Parts: sequence; C-alpha cells; structure tokens
Amino acid sequence: MLKKSLKILGLILLIGFSFFYTEKVATVVRNQDPLMIKILEHRSIFNKDSIDAFIEDNSIIPGINACVVDINSSYSKMKRVGSYNSNMIEYKEIKPKLSIQKIYDKYIIRGNKDKPEVALVFKLNDTINITNLINILSKRGIKASFFIDGKLIENESQNIYKLINQGHEIYNLGYEGQYNKNLLLWTNSMIENMSYNKSKYCLITTENKKVLDICSSNKMYTIKSDIVINYGTSFNDTKSNIVKGSIIVFDINNKTMTEIPKALLFLNSKGYKYNLLSNHLSERGCYSNK
Repeated sequence: MLKKSLKILGLILLIGFSFFYTEKVATVVRNQDPLMIKILEHRSIFNKDSIDAFIEDNSIIPGINACVVDINSSYSKMKRVGSYNSNMIEYKEIKPKLSIQKIYDKYIIRGNKDKPEVALVFKLNDTINITNLINILSKRGIKASFFIDGKLIENESQNIYKLINQGHEIYNLGYEGQYNKNLLLWTNSMIENMSYNKSKYCLITTENKKVLDICSSNKMYTIKSDIVINYGTSFNDTKSNIVKGSIIVFDINNKTMTEIPKALLFLNSKGYKYNLLSNHLSERGCYSNK
C-alpha cells in the first residue's frame, strides 16, 4: 500500500515537474523571440503612470489610471500575423492609489489637468434656445453635456430627443428648480430611458450640503465648477480661470447665447479639445494610446 502511494506521489511529482519544465522552456523561447524583444523594448514608450485623484477640503479632482502595455496579449496578437505593429499593441489599466471612484461626498470642481481638454455644460430650464444651440454646436462638431430640469423633460421630450440624436449627453438638473430626494430617481429614470448615458451627475453653482447629501446617497457625483456664465457673468469675466480640465457651465438664456460663440473662439485659439462630461471625468488612462 505504501509502495503504491509512493509510486502515485512520484508520478504526480514527475508530471508536475514536466509541466513546470515545459512551461519554463516555452517562456524562455518566447522571450528570445525577436517579436517579444521588440515589444519589451518599446513598452517604456507606451506605458503611462497613474495620477492620483486630488482632494482638498470638500472638493475633488479625478485621477487617471496607469496605461501599460499588456505584453502577453500584444505578443499573441502580433504572433498571429507574424510581424511587429505598434497599432496592434494591447493595453491594460491600473487604478491609481487614490481614485474618485465611490467618493460621492465631495464636489467635483474640474477634470484632470493632464487632459488637454474642457467640457462644455449647458443648464436648460426651457427649450427656447435649444434649436439655435444645437446648430451652433453641430456646425463645429462639438458634443456637450446638458443638465435639464425634470419638469422640462416630461413636457418637452421631443426637443430633448433632438439633443440625444445629435450625440449630446443629458443629466439631472433637479425637478422644478431643485433637487428633491423623492423625485431624483424619477428624473434619472426618464433620462436613462431616453438617452444612452447613465444619469450619474448633479450640478450646482454654489456649495449646497443638502444637494450634496441627496445626490451622494444615490451614488451620484455633484459638480460645482468655478466657471459659470449666467445673466450676471460674461465669458470675459471668467476666461482667465480656464485651464486644462475645466468644466465650463452656461446657464442658457438669451444673454448667454451671445456669449457662446465668443467662448468657442477663445477655446479654439488656445487649442483645447472638447469632451463629453462622462469621458472628461473618467479616470481611464488609455484613451490617447488607442
């Protein structure tokens, strides 16, 4: 019985050693492949380090994931075609130590400065200027994010669909001028049934602990930008505050509509790109490598 057990144990050890040895040989052979050597040589060019989210007092700025070459996936992909091609490099993301993920009790004040872009955000309490606004953005190929009152979404769904069909995002501006915990989910439900984006942001222009708590309890982020154009503030009053990552908020009315072309002219002259809010605040790090 003992001899039989020892034989079985010996067989298991032999199989295990054979598997380990075979795997080791395969790894050595693969690492000596000129294709693998070239991938390893070039990975430092493509790898990007992560950036931690930044928290100061009650505000937060998103971080950026590390974007690193997935060596095994890249090798397998190129091996099938038999040659090195930088366009076939595969990536994987690694989260920073401090991420914005699940931190809902801070105000998001802007996107990360390492992204050479801004996000245009429009507050809509009526649809008087919606056609004109769509035309302005469409002519310039700009996609933007719209925060819309729930009452307006109920009564003007046809106009809201015009925004969605143009590729813009729509988000929750509250209901009848305020965020109400009983109506927040109802407005979110309307938005998510109509559009392609998840309603995960609230928007305020001044600190409001009540709104922060309501939105946080529903796992929604609260945005509070310091660049807001409204009846009392022109774009010229705020443009000196614009940096990479800024969120530029327009409270849409007849006056602010005249400010939009000026703003776009200035932003274009500075070389800023435009991004939807969901991408602008995303911590994904591999966008620029694709």
